[in-house]
Amino acid sequence: MVAVFTAHRPDGVTFKTKFCWLHRAFPVTCQMVFCRLHIGGVMSAVVKTTGPPKKFEFVGGDVCLDFTNTVGGKRGVSTREYLNSYADFACWCRQADLLDESKADALLRVAARRPDESAAALRRAIALREAIYRIFAALALGESPQAADLVYLNAELSKHHRSLRVASRKQEFNWTWADAEDALDQPLGPIARSAADLLTSPHRLEQVRRCEGGTCGWLFVDSTKNHSRRWCVMSDCGNVAKVRRFRMKNRRTRSASSATSRKARGLKRS
Repeated sequence: MVAVFTAHRPDGVTFKTKFCWLHRAFPVTCQMVFCRLHIGGVMSAVVKTTGPPKKFEFVGGDVCLDFTNTVGGKRGVSTREYLNSYADFACWCRQADLLDESKADALLRVAARRPDESAAALRRAIALREAIYRIFAALALGESPQAADLVYLNAELSKHHRSLRVASRKQEFNWTWADAEDALDQPLGPIARSAADLLTSPHRLEQVRRCEGGTCGWLFVDSTKNHSRRWCVMSDCGNVAKVRRFRMKNRRTRSASSATSRKARGLKRS
């Protein structure tokens, strides 16, 4: 299945021609994600591509921290952006249970029809993510967050607060959001609320940590019994640190052995 557009470019080549060429060159199936593709100087609205959905990691212990961890590497040094399109953002929201499958698909269809709005929603999402990261990274280091970041978080809270509702389901009550069905920014409300809840939960807030990995900066809530967690993922950053310590220990042992050997040879000559 392939998207077909009939709008004409000045050079007489239609989008339909371009997409038919893509269909012949790259076989596609009904398993798809929506993205934007630059073709011949014109930005298309949507292209359906193959491949499994991106898999995100959830190790932060809180929605807002998991959201900040959609950047790989270490901020300020070398990073890898994981939210490169609105489709990536919707995919993360689906995996974070902020959207169900039908809602995520509906928003992707809206994003396909409104590429400029979806790009703006993605920019807002990333701006909120970075403000939340700076707030909690500062607190994890025992520092005070910047006032500008709190202002930004509060601005997002204000935009979505009017949509907050209490809903009942199976004799239980929980928060829900009554945003417009086609609002591409609707996941930002729950993310901002998650950050506010964590900031106003003193016991959990004091357990926010930043991964000590040399090439990582992910945030998490340390919920271990003795609060000794140092790594985002022990099998990843933790193992890297273990290997580094093992190599350093071996290097020091070899250096000490070499020094002892040289000293012994010197004594023998004398």
